[in-house]
Parts: sequence; C-alpha cells; structure tokens
Amino acid sequence: MSSEEPSPEKGEGLTDGKQTVKKKQMEKITIKDVARLAGVSVATVSYVINGIHEDRYTPDTKRKILQIVNLYNFRPSRLAQSFALQKSSNVIILTGKHESIIQKAESYDFLRLLGKTFERLGYNLNLRTYLENTRIDTADAIICVGMEEEKFRRLAQENFVPLISVDGKINDELFFQVYQDFGYVLQEGEKKFGKGNFSVVLADMYNKTLRDEISALSENIVFITDNDVSKLPKGNIVTVHSSLKSFSELKNQNMLFVPSNTQERVDAILDCFKKATERVQGTIHTVKVK
Repeated sequence: MSSEEPSPEKGEGLTDGKQTVKKKQMEKITIKDVARLAGVSVATVSYVINGIHEDRYTPDTKRKILQIVNLYNFRPSRLAQSFALQKSSNVIILTGKHESIIQKAESYDFLRLLGKTFERLGYNLNLRTYLENTRIDTADAIICVGMEEEKFRRLAQENFVPLISVDGKINDELFFQVYQDFGYVLQEGEKKFGKGNFSVVLADMYNKTLRDEISALSENIVFITDNDVSKLPKGNIVTVHSSLKSFSELKNQNMLFVPSNTQERVDAILDCFKKATERVQGTIHTVKVK
C-alpha cells in the first residue's frame, strides 16, 4: 500500500500546472512547479529526486516526476544536470511495419527527407520497426512515426529521453506531437471541387486516436486498408499521398494533391526535437502542419 502524500493544492492537475509554468517562461522552473505539473506534493518530488522514502510514492509517480524534470530541465537538481550532459547525437526513428504499397512508398519518401535533414545537422539516425529492449539510454530522442497511443505511452514509461509523436495523436500535452492539418486539406478540397463534392483518400493509420479525429471532420473520408484501389470511391479525390498519382486506375479521375511529405513538416519535427532535447519551457506541444 502506497503512503504517497497528496498535492498541497488539491484540485490543481497537470493542465493548471502547465499554465503556471507558461506564465513563468522567463523564470527558472521551481520544485513547486514540478510538483504541480505532476499533481503531487513538493515533498514527494524531493523524495524522488533524492532517491529516498521510496515506500511513499508509486513507480508511476516516479516516472511522471522524472519525465517532467527531464522535459522542463529542472535545476539545481543533479539529476536534471546529468540529463543535460547526456548528449549522444543519436536519434531513434521508430516506425510500424507497413503493409500496403502506399504506406511503404509514403514512409520511404518521408524518412528519406527526414534523414537528410537530421544528418545534415550531424545526427546519427537509427531506423527501427520494433525495439527488442524498450529502455533506451543511448539516444537524445525517440521519434515515433504513426505509433498507437497505448504503445507510445508504454515506451514513455520506460524512457526518460524525449519522445516525439509524428502522425500520431497522444492525449497528453507533456509530449510533442506533429501531424498534418487535415482540416486544411478539407478546405483545399472545397476550394477546388466545392463542399461535399469530393472524397479524401488516405492510407490507413495505426494511431486510432488521430484516425478518429480525422474521420470526425467529414463523412467523405476514406482510409485505404489494402492495395486494391478499385475499392476507392468514384468522382473527385483529394489526397496527401503522392504515390496515388501513379495508379493507372485513378488517371481518369480528378485529383487534388495536398502533400504531406514536405520540408515544412520536417522542419516542424526538427523544431520540436530541438525544443524537447533542450528542455525549452512554455511551448505548444501539438503542431499541425499545413
């Protein structure tokens, strides 16, 4: 049974705490800020940082506090200082095992563009489709592409390096997440074809949270789950995938291409990566790229 102490300011959760930290962007984050963000007492934060009284807090509380200490670069903690010194110039890119031709083609184009940008800045990229050991101590960050929210959270529990979600929505503003602005894609389709006069065609997504958010935008959104393009709707099509333009079955259909694999998207990921690894405080963590 845990005897973890309650927060000294009952009712103030993560959101309220983050607002407090944002108001203090130019100030050094304090142990009170860490406690408020984690929803625990100052004493509990002190116990975790100093590694004492482990019977007074749970493992989940410890992970949450260490993640916040890491993200916001809390000082003068010796633990936070050690995080700042652990720079390896290694970045892990973690992707799913793509099944359809469209998924594979789009992933290749995106990773090629992402790799060129990061390598130009001196980073060593390690591409993996799975992790034999979910605990990573030899990377500055892990960039998860299209990962399911549950799997992302499990990975976050095992690591204190920054995790960034790309093409996956995580319902936790503690983590940076970057994905295309599909509301903008719909607007572009309406400009071209008129409202309700087209279908948005997208490759299927592993991240159900983002998939549901996109589906809620319009009833005319179709996700391709295999390589059979004959199942696609007739009429005008809007897509973000350049590979669809190469299918002969679609050449007679009017198509609007709103690209997802752009340098702007890669630059947004790079900006989030820098803010995460440098522990920049008071920044917006969800970035939708047009």
